[in-house]
Amino acid sequence: MCLKLNSDAIFIADAHFSAQAKELLSYLTSLLASPPSQLFLMGDIAQVLLGNIKSSIKSNMELLSLLDSLEAKGVQIIWLEGNHDFFLHKIKDINLLQKTLFVPRKQQPLKIHYQRKTYLLAHGDLFVGKKYEFYIRLLTSIPNLLKCIDYLSAGEIYDEIEKKLENKSIKQYPFHFFDFASKRVEAYKQYIQTPFDGIIEGHFHIGKKLKIHSLNYISLSSFYFTHRGIRISTILK
Repeated sequence: MCLKLNSDAIFIADAHFSAQAKELLSYLTSLLASPPSQLFLMGDIAQVLLGNIKSSIKSNMELLSLLDSLEAKGVQIIWLEGNHDFFLHKIKDINLLQKTLFVPRKQQPLKIHYQRKTYLLAHGDLFVGKKYEFYIRLLTSIPNLLKCIDYLSAGEIYDEIEKKLENKSIKQYPFHFFDFASKRVEAYKQYIQTPFDGIIEGHFHIGKKLKIHSLNYISLSSFYFTHRGIRISTILK
């Protein structure tokens, strides 16, 4: 799959929306007046969102309804799953976000074209270690079990999990950026055998970019800290 990236596209990464962090609603509402043609949601948009669990949908309904309103305005929404939002395609079952392209982790990185160049998009939690990979694959392999637990507990177990995750602190990662970016670029090059011009990812809450051997590496800032989206014109000049 390879998409064309429009020049007015907006990126939002790592908003970690919750009852305690609702700034995303105000920002999305502001977009309704003059919507972009594309909105890329780069994962971890909610602090916890499991698209196959009714309790999770209910907790995030304000967010989902607002995104649905943007879609109705003609905004093309591309939502990459992160490590806090899974099974997003099931949102379509409740007649919301019917046109949204949901990109599960196993289909990332996503290739996009912009001004005759090819970029790789991902939430960012790829190539971070074998233990993490085992954990995330285990978690995403049991959707029916999670749904059953939520049903049998009348949402109580989910509520407890949600409270714990909402109280978990969101960190900014103090990396030595050149070394970090070099390793990330090398990991993508080993995974993707065909040529590409750059990488755009979230997850690490960094908000910096670097050119390494003619490749642009862009680590997006976290909306949770900045309270604003990122226009493509500011990161791909």
